[in-house]
Amino acid sequence: MTPIKRCWRPQGRFLREFARTGSVSAACRAAGLARRTVYNWRDADADFRNRWEVARERGVGLLHDEAMRRAMVGDEVPVWHDGRIVGHETVVDARVLWRLLQALQAETYGPRAAELQAERERQAEFRRRLDAADKRVAVYEAEIRAQAARSREKSHDAG
Repeated sequence: MTPIKRCWRPQGRFLREFARTGSVSAACRAAGLARRTVYNWRDADADFRNRWEVARERGVGLLHDEAMRRAMVGDEVPVWHDGRIVGHETVVDARVLWRLLQALQAETYGPRAAELQAERERQAEFRRRLDAADKRVAVYEAEIRAQAARSREKSHDAG
C-alpha cells in the first residue's frame, strides 16, 4: 500500500467541517478532497481515525440537538392571508418528535411496542407463577420439618 502523504491543513479543514455537518461528502467538498482520500487516511492512520471518530461524535451531537430543537421548540413560520404575511406562528416538527419518542422510548412508542408490552406481561406472569411456586415449596418444607419434629418426639417419648 502506498504511504499516505500527511496534509494537515486539508485534514483539519475536513475534520472541522465533518464535526460541523456530520456529512463526509459536505466535509470533502469544503476541504477540496475526494471521499476516497479521506477514507484512505482513516484506514491507514490511527491518529486520523481517532480524530475522525471525535468529529463524527460531535456531528451526531449537533444533529441530535437540532432534532430536539425542531421537535420541542419549533420554528417561526409566516402566516399568509390574501398573499401577504399577517403574522407568525411557532410550528414544531411532529415527525421529528415522534421519531425521537420511538428512539428514546421504544417500549412505548416504537414499532414493536405491542410486542414488548406482551413480553413484559409474559415475564410478569412468569414471576407471579414462580412466586406462587416458592410459597408452595416453603409450605411443603415447613410441613416436612413439622412432621420430622413430631417423629423425633414420638421416638424420644417411646425410648
